[in-house]
Amino acid sequence: MPSRSEAKRLFVFDFDWTLIEADSDNWVFKHLCEELYQEQLVSVGKVQWTDLQQRLLGELFDRGVTQAQIEKTLGQIPFAPDMIEALRLMKDEGSDLYILSDANTIYIETVLKAYEIDTLFTGILTNPASFDERGRLNVVRFHGLDKEPHCCPLPCEPNLCKGQELQKLMDSQPWDQVIYMGDSTNDFCPSTRLNSHDVVLARRGLLLQKEITERPQLVKANVVYWENAKDVLLATRSIFNATGASVSKPSSSAIEHATLPALSAVESSDSKVFAQPVRA
Repeated sequence: MPSRSEAKRLFVFDFDWTLIEADSDNWVFKHLCEELYQEQLVSVGKVQWTDLQQRLLGELFDRGVTQAQIEKTLGQIPFAPDMIEALRLMKDEGSDLYILSDANTIYIETVLKAYEIDTLFTGILTNPASFDERGRLNVVRFHGLDKEPHCCPLPCEPNLCKGQELQKLMDSQPWDQVIYMGDSTNDFCPSTRLNSHDVVLARRGLLLQKEITERPQLVKANVVYWENAKDVLLATRSIFNATGASVSKPSSSAIEHATLPALSAVESSDSKVFAQPVRA
């Protein structure tokens, strides 16, 4: 492998509860219409998530919520300064940065522009969204109903197999190292696609750690657990500068015996809405 300064690295990130400190779908409805936010919560598991967002966004528009209000609300989503510093460091070191998320293009692009970091990213892979001429926000599935099911055996949503899309990025050119960062159940599949010299940055105490703990044999990459943006910044500096001690793979016994908070029935859901801190 080339030296750290010469290595060609691919960083791929989940968005909600990974880059930002919120779930963007939740954030919009919680701050713009409490009634629709509650409807969103009770609909978990009953309607496919992207389809649910499309319907609720229509109801939000019918209630008079404007494009400007949605964009302003998105711009208020918390994005930690240390996370932004880590992203700038990755870009400065010549890495390619991609977002791979079950949110949507409008939400992600609006947040990135609000924090003036949109130019850091090479690409965004997520559910397509756009405002129509009336100002109504529409969102459709990334993997539409017009396509054959992706049939992934791992816990992926029907509209997006993150592992499949990460594999396409990995196959697009030769990378010396791939780093994937996520927090939830649907981040497990891409984590299994990485090789032994790659890194998974998994948020501690969340559903991705639970998946890795239960099936460690499927993850070949070095696993680094983080709790906050400062941890990510330190891990990023280590990837580019340090001896590598902080990005070594924990032993299988250490992973298998990691202590995890108890999951409630709701928090154990595969739905994106509950990709959030798991509390006992």
